[in-house]
Amino acid sequence: MRGAGARLVRAQWAPLAALAALTFVAAVLCVAVPSRTAGGYDRAAVAAVGQDADIRVQGTAKGTTAFSAVPSEAALDSNGIAWRDLLPGALRRATGEAEPSATTDGDNLEGHYSKPRILYLGWVPGAQRRIRMVSGAEPYNKPGATSGDMQIMVSRKYADQLGYKVGDTMVMGAFTLRITGLFEPTDPTDQYWGPRARILHSVIEFLPNSNIQVDAGTALIDRPAYARLTTNPDLALNFSWRFPIRRDAVSAGDARAMGRELDAYRSAVAGRSDMFHCEVRTLLDNRLEEFDARLHVAQSVLGLAFGGLVAVAAGVLLLAAGLLGERLRPILGLMRARGASLRQLAVPGCGPPTLAVVPAAGLGYAVGRLLDQGPPQASSIYALCVLVAAVLFISAAIVWRERGGGLGAAATQRDDLGTARPSRWRFALDTVLVVLAVIGVVLLRRRGPEAGGDPLIAAVPVLLGVALGALVLRVYPYLLRVGQPFLRRRKGAVAFLGLARAARQNLVGALPVVVLLLAAAVAGFTATVDTALRTGQVRASWAETGAEARIEAGTLDEAGLRRLRAVPGVTEALRVRVINTATAGGNTAPITVVGLDLDAYRRLAPDVPDIPDGKVLATPLAVRTMGGRTATLSRSGMDPTRVTVAAEINRFPGQDTNSAFVVVPDTMVATATGFPSQVFVFGKVNGTALRAAAPGRDVVVRQDVLRDMTRLPLVSVVHDTFLGGALIGGAFGLLAVLFVLVVGARARARTIAHLRAVGLSRRQSRALALVEIAPVLLCATAAGWVLGLLLPEITGPVVDLRPYTGGYAVTAHVPDLPALLGLVGALLLAAAAAVAVDRAFDAHPGTVLRSGDS
Repeated sequence: MRGAGARLVRAQWAPLAALAALTFVAAVLCVAVPSRTAGGYDRAAVAAVGQDADIRVQGTAKGTTAFSAVPSEAALDSNGIAWRDLLPGALRRATGEAEPSATTDGDNLEGHYSKPRILYLGWVPGAQRRIRMVSGAEPYNKPGATSGDMQIMVSRKYADQLGYKVGDTMVMGAFTLRITGLFEPTDPTDQYWGPRARILHSVIEFLPNSNIQVDAGTALIDRPAYARLTTNPDLALNFSWRFPIRRDAVSAGDARAMGRELDAYRSAVAGRSDMFHCEVRTLLDNRLEEFDARLHVAQSVLGLAFGGLVAVAAGVLLLAAGLLGERLRPILGLMRARGASLRQLAVPGCGPPTLAVVPAAGLGYAVGRLLDQGPPQASSIYALCVLVAAVLFISAAIVWRERGGGLGAAATQRDDLGTARPSRWRFALDTVLVVLAVIGVVLLRRRGPEAGGDPLIAAVPVLLGVALGALVLRVYPYLLRVGQPFLRRRKGAVAFLGLARAARQNLVGALPVVVLLLAAAVAGFTATVDTALRTGQVRASWAETGAEARIEAGTLDEAGLRRLRAVPGVTEALRVRVINTATAGGNTAPITVVGLDLDAYRRLAPDVPDIPDGKVLATPLAVRTMGGRTATLSRSGMDPTRVTVAAEINRFPGQDTNSAFVVVPDTMVATATGFPSQVFVFGKVNGTALRAAAPGRDVVVRQDVLRDMTRLPLVSVVHDTFLGGALIGGAFGLLAVLFVLVVGARARARTIAHLRAVGLSRRQSRALALVEIAPVLLCATAAGWVLGLLLPEITGPVVDLRPYTGGYAVTAHVPDLPALLGLVGALLLAAAAAVAVDRAFDAHPGTVLRSGDS
């Protein structure tokens, strides 16, 4: 039997090579696509964290309390080590070493300056290790001194900006400060200086609770000066241990864990009892929370697409293995008829496919890793094992099929789709597939958004696609039969012959229906969700801006409004009067009154969502605050205004969501004066021209808001993966069609030669090739495309794109024109492949028919 297996490999080298090539390509994609997506997740996590991210442990202490907790630089560093030891795993991996400092509050410098000046005194050992002196010397304060000048050093840039030099003195409260040296950073590009700009140069700050600008800077002091500061029991010192985020150490998984660990770290810091109270401050909370929500959606949506792609690849491999089995069937049947056992058939039946598939899968995995698209994923190995197991299962089924007979059984059995009656086993299998698909959908919708990256998500579209494919295969013969009576009456024979040949295909030959259906479902799903995402972001940009641009105009007069309307491209500028802190009756809770011409606004901005009809609109909170839908609103500078709420609203551009505000016609607040205004600008807006026409005003341009949304971390990952998934699914679908065409090309060429002998022309043979493949293409792509369009609705809460659209719900949409053109292009390519194969295997009747053939 070993020799028989070798002869089989030599005889069937072409389909075995095709099976190996398909396995290799599928293995590479199983590794590269998930790794590339995971790498995109990691890059998105780094972008979400931001360049200025850090974790700070901060506390304030005075006098002996401060000195007893931090008497020296060693104590400052050891406390940093202690804070780092409290960091949980993911936070510890993502953060660098502690950067400690002790700094006074900013205090005014005495003197007459064009702009007030405040100075911070900072004991920052890390900064002193990153500078070099360019003039003078480092400060040296006598240990234990409590009087006299305190020596400090400042940066040369700060001194040049404010006119200081070595030897100058400054008076700050009870201290006289003398500059002993000027320094500059050893490496100005060092990330260490990012949050410490005051040390390197003067920065503009505002006095507390005022709009007064001041020049602020930080002077560096030594440890004896710090000790001197602690002798003043009323002087507060701000201690900070900053842990910078190492962006190269942040991954998507770590970012998700970091968000959960921050609360635990806060509790650990607050629970430390051997020093003064400290707390954790960071900007990571909101950033990581938003990233986690977007990552959850991306993994859910892309999991659906990945599951479909694996199923398409498995379908193509099953098809290749099945067609190979059809070619082996006569040989195995002959061996069985000669007395070979099933065990003896296993070597020639399972050996060659195993030798083709297993090495190809291993090589494909290695090549996929060498491509280095991202971190390796366990899902790649699982998918690869599924593909290999599917092929080996088909090989085993080919051998098992010969258990009941030999060559005679193989020759007499007919399993044409158009005539064969499905067995009870196939009916039971179809029923199980439908039941599993329904159960999967029910469980998925019941679990809702919590399903996340659960394997159930990836399984549901596959179950639906396979169940729908089984139903299509069951209906497919009836569709062919329905058309035959009509085609018999037609003059030409091409359509009738093509449909008849399509009906003569067996179940293996009809497997492209399932493969193409899954490929079309993946393409339809990705196109639908991608269009929904883009449409939702446009909708959200209108909701946030309220127009093509919104200007926070302050107290705007008519002249200012005319200047805005005169900006080139502006077609209309609608003023909105915003009256804050109005009250209703005896309730002192503040209500914001927004006055504008609602009718004109609805006409000018029809794309702004969730603006109901009615003259007066109010949020539910405002209605509760007013004590009902009718109330009198008033405040100083505004005449009492009685309003009757016609409809409730949750959002309005320029107002906080669900805050207490009432939108009224502008005529109701026309007499109110001294209140800030907003201006909604319409037309082809140029942000630069608008800012020039409204200097000093905050201008929000809708296109800028939309651009920021489309550049959110993970958005590009989702778009790119959708595009790649649609292309890969389409390529596998075309491969399935091409494989079936090539495998059956020689037998078809012989049949066509007979038909050519009785008058079929070359042109008619090409048309016959199209008619033969048309039922499979049309049934599969139509059913799959419809399933793809319905998948977002079927999966329900799993495809929730609100984290990408500013909280606005997004409904499924019909794919845009490029997606529809792509579908048509794929169908045309499949038709072109049928014609090309027909032409490549075309043969003259004289070279095919033998003497005596009829």
